Amino acid sequence: MLKLSIPFIFFVFLSCIVGNAQKDTLGEKAYNMEKLTIDSLLTKYVFSSSNGLKMPYRLFSPNNEAQTKIPLVVFLHGRGDRGVDNDSKIYHEAGIIINSNSLLGNTMQSQYPCHILIPQCSDKTENEEWAKWIGNSPETPFKGLGTDGTYKMSTEPSESGAAALELIEQTIKDKNIDTDRVYIIGLSMGGFGTWEFTARKPHLFAGAIPMAGYSDPDQLEKIKHISFWIFHGDMDKWNPVAGSRTMFKLLSNSNADVRYTEYTNTGHRESFKKAFNEAELIPWLFSKKRKMNSSQEKL
Repeated sequence: MLKLSIPFIFFVFLSCIVGNAQKDTLGEKAYNMEKLTIDSLLTKYVFSSSNGLKMPYRLFSPNNEAQTKIPLVVFLHGRGDRGVDNDSKIYHEAGIIINSNSLLGNTMQSQYPCHILIPQCSDKTENEEWAKWIGNSPETPFKGLGTDGTYKMSTEPSESGAAALELIEQTIKDKNIDTDRVYIIGLSMGGFGTWEFTARKPHLFAGAIPMAGYSDPDQLEKIKHISFWIFHGDMDKWNPVAGSRTMFKLLSNSNADVRYTEYTNTGHRESFKKAFNEAELIPWLFSKKRKMNSSQEKL
């Protein structure tokens, strides 16, 4: 089990009190130390995928991995964090990493031991995203996105999407992962990716948390066996809330295991900040186990 020092726990707690913006000396030192400690726990790697893309990623694994298999949590960042630098921006909005209930902490690891995988999406072309939809090209990166928050998924994934899915499968092979408890969380562009990854590899995931993303309703039959908790703000100016409402309705009508939280008077980024502070979020996620459609086989 991971053993974190008392100073780390203190700094996480202290930063929640003083906030990022406080300028007194002790607050600044505590905040900077917390960032350094968190960053050191997320080991940097580069994955060479079969499509030729070299994908930077971070991986957290408990220092003393248990003999029993443990879950894998995948986090997909937003569009502004694409690149190849593999720095802290790829997790800076991930509440499962940075808030007071961080899964890196001693207490949370004792309750919810897990590996955490954070890939970084490429920015080599303007249209490179976790998702790939009809109309999406370097010349027309946003063509095909409907005002209703939906799109039509392309037959082939994006290079980054394909590489990330391959990386997830490789991590499952390499680590002591409970294949019935693989979870995915994504915000904004990562919300797109969460919907899309579950549709492209529906046998992989037990639970999914898409936050403030677009989706393809035509993928319903592939994903309705997966547990979803959907989040969106009703005043989102970037990704229309209508898409999340549609998916919730379709999944509900299919008797799927689905929850939906829509925040009133809430914009884009504020919605996932609120979502990560939901007290039930982590217990809900870790309670889920993989279910299979009749046409699918377990790994």
